[in-house]
Amino acid sequence: MSGRFLIVSDVDGTLLGDKAALEAFRQWWEPRRSAVLLAYNSGRFARSLKQSIECEGLPRPDALIGGVGTDIFDADASHCWCDWPPPSTSWDIGRVRQVLADDDRLALQESEFQSLHKTSYYACGAGPADLDQWRQSLADAGLAVDLVYSSSRDLDVLPAGVNKGSAAAYLAQRWEIAPERVIVCGDTDNDLSMFQRGFRGAVVANALPELKALDGPHVYHCQRAHAAGVLEGVAHWMSRS
Repeated sequence: MSGRFLIVSDVDGTLLGDKAALEAFRQWWEPRRSAVLLAYNSGRFARSLKQSIECEGLPRPDALIGGVGTDIFDADASHCWCDWPPPSTSWDIGRVRQVLADDDRLALQESEFQSLHKTSYYACGAGPADLDQWRQSLADAGLAVDLVYSSSRDLDVLPAGVNKGSAAAYLAQRWEIAPERVIVCGDTDNDLSMFQRGFRGAVVANALPELKALDGPHVYHCQRAHAAGVLEGVAHWMSRS
C-alpha cells in the first residue's frame, strides 16, 4: 500500500464558497502534491469541473469524479476511465425514465445534468415515503438502482452500487491507498456514501443537517466552513495517522 494520502472532496459548497479559504487550501496543497493526491467528487460532470478549475481558482487535481460518482476522468477532463462504472445488466436508463415518466412529483432535469449512467429529476420536498415508492416501482420493473436525494430537491437515479463512495473506493484501490489514508469531505446528502466506506471523513461547518447528523469515530465535524473546513479536517486526520 502507498504511504501517500488521498483527499476526495466535493466541490460546490465544500471547496467552493470562500475564495480566500480556497487560496489557502491551494497554497497548502501545492507543495505536497507528491505525497497528497487530490480528487474532486461532484454531482457536476467533468467538463463543468474543468471550467471551475480554469475560472475559479480550484487547484488542478489528480482525478475528477463526476455525475455523482458515475464517471471518472483525468485532471484535464480529456480521458475517461472506461473501466468505471462496472457494467450492469439491470441498468436501463430508458426504462427508468419510462417507469417514472407519469409521476407528477418529478420533473426531469435539463439535458446537461443527464448522462448514460445517471438520470436526474427535480423532486422538491420529497419525503421518505416518496423515495420508498419510487424505489419499489423501479424494483418491480426489474431495475437495480440507487436513489440519491439531496438538498430537498435533487433526485439522482444511478446504477445500483455506483455513487460517490464507490467511485472514491475504486480510485483508492487503483492507487493502492489504504482506507485510513483517504480523507473525504462534503456538505450535502449526496456526499453521504463517501462517509460509509471506512474512510476518514470531514463534514464542513456549512453542511446541511442531513450530513451534520453523521456520527462515529471516522467522522470529524469541522468548526470552519468551505475550503477552510476541508483544510481543518485534513489536518485533523493527517495528525492522527
